Amino acid sequence: MARRAKEPKSIELLVVDDRHENLVAIESILASNDYKLVCVTSGAEALRRLLERDFAVILIDVVMPEMDGFELATLIKQRERSRHTPIIFLTASDQAVSYRGYSVGAVDYLLKPLDPDILRAKVAIFVELFRKDLRILEQAAELRRAQQREREHEVAALRMASETRYRNLAEAIPQIVWTADPDGNIGYFNHRWYDYTGDLREPASGAWRTCIDREDLASFAQAWRKGIEQSQVFELEFKLRRRDNHLGWHLCRAVPEYDPSSRKLVGWLGTFTDCDALKRAAETAKSAVRARDEFLSIASHELRTPLTTLGLRLDGLEKELRASGAMGSASRVEHKMSSALRQTGRLVTLVDSLLNVSRITGGRLVLQPQVFDMIEAIRDVIDRIAELATGAGVTVSLDAAGPIVGRWDRLRVEQIVDNLLVNAIKYASHAPVEVTVAARKESIEIAIQDHGPGIPDSEQERIFGPFERAVSSRNYGGLGLGLFIARQNALAHGGSLRLANAEPGAKFVVELPWPRPTA
Repeated sequence: MARRAKEPKSIELLVVDDRHENLVAIESILASNDYKLVCVTSGAEALRRLLERDFAVILIDVVMPEMDGFELATLIKQRERSRHTPIIFLTASDQAVSYRGYSVGAVDYLLKPLDPDILRAKVAIFVELFRKDLRILEQAAELRRAQQREREHEVAALRMASETRYRNLAEAIPQIVWTADPDGNIGYFNHRWYDYTGDLREPASGAWRTCIDREDLASFAQAWRKGIEQSQVFELEFKLRRRDNHLGWHLCRAVPEYDPSSRKLVGWLGTFTDCDALKRAAETAKSAVRARDEFLSIASHELRTPLTTLGLRLDGLEKELRASGAMGSASRVEHKMSSALRQTGRLVTLVDSLLNVSRITGGRLVLQPQVFDMIEAIRDVIDRIAELATGAGVTVSLDAAGPIVGRWDRLRVEQIVDNLLVNAIKYASHAPVEVTVAARKESIEIAIQDHGPGIPDSEQERIFGPFERAVSSRNYGGLGLGLFIARQNALAHGGSLRLANAEPGAKFVVELPWPRPTA
């Protein structure tokens, strides 16, 4: 029953009767400082008053125009707020009200003319019940308030314990830990900040920013504002001034903290992690890689010139010996000359590979597209390696429906196919190698399948790196650059090189865009 929890000084009673003289009589009988009578002359007016307030008891005359007492009582009982308010009917005949009155929810009825003592006694009973209900409601509200205060105290204690635990954890870890409000204003640093920077000023003053390197301050502030505005996890790197003025690299990582119920941003939790040693080691490694690439470039160029000269000299010497008749079919000179030419060719290939790597890593790989037939170019490569394949007991077959004419860099395309075929012959000797070329609508696909030992799943991506191989260099020669150069050449064309599933052996698939020649 919804009533006012605070007990009023005087209890309100509602009296409904269409005759003014009856209302005056009831007011005279119930005149008391304990009661406040609200008298109305119609059912409609009674319903309006019930919308405004609650009453301890309602006295209703049964016979009224427009809306009689039974109809009014029915409407009162249909309303949730007043359905439990006691109703006493006033009637001149008990036969008219006895059964129907109780059926519509009345608790009693009184016969007219009214007996003052009986009216006062019955009203007093219901008023006292009303007062008790109010006291019960007040006690229940006070109990709820006490429970709420107790819960608030428990939550505060838990929050304090949680904050203490968090502070202890923050003080125990080696990183600089901080917290900030939703606008990114830092209000707390753990002891690691003061140990590292020696800055004892209050974080809330914003003076901590003076510990950031001046060169990084503008970019740091911009990245910080952007991260705060997006309300998402963000990271940024900067140099932080140590107490001895050394500038050390740190990684800032900030995580937004949301209220679990409203999902409203309430603050930020963050760390500054010292990554100076790692950063400087990475810079040293990059410098070493640049120095290595520069050395490879210079060394390759310096080696390429004398090797080219040596190859030309050997070719010329071979021709002179043949012309003089000094090279017979069983001549030791011919054997040594052939060996010298093969080794020179091998050195040229290795130097060319190093040159290609230096161009690729230095971003100097430039394509020179020309119109040619892809099938013809692949046949040329197969013909060039025929002697190598025969020596390894390998037969190379080509399955292609040509011609396929387009614009590519022929040298780089042939290098892709050559590297893949040489790998297949090297690692899958005494087994067939199949080359398949298929034309798509906008691309072509070249697949090279061998029947060797295959490549483990764990190695299938690593082998495309520079100086990488699937097996030990003790078993197979080479620099481990063939697949790296082949993939980079494919990528330079806007294509790809991947290792497809194949049983047995390995299957490398090259996909290249197919730019048609312009008229």
